[in-house]
Amino acid sequence: MQVKKSGRTTGLTHARIIAVNVIIDVDYDGRILKFKDQILTDNFDEPGDSGSLVLNEFNWAVGLLFAGSENVTIINPIDPVLDLLRIHF
Repeated sequence: MQVKKSGRTTGLTHARIIAVNVIIDVDYDGRILKFKDQILTDNFDEPGDSGSLVLNEFNWAVGLLFAGSENVTIINPIDPVLDLLRIHF
């Protein structure tokens, strides 16, 4: 699936989802944190893009961008984000 986001640093960029339901370790200030059920895309972010809403081709929310590397971008799926924030449409 193709996705897009508009980030503070990179503006509008596009990527391809390469994996879902991913368990991944993220280095956060020297601590390794484990995240599960994440979405991986090709890299399409830079520092400052965290928190960007990621949309599909129909402009439906897929998730929130929260981390990345030179190779991939990690996205929190939208349903758990909405649940945690107690947002209902």
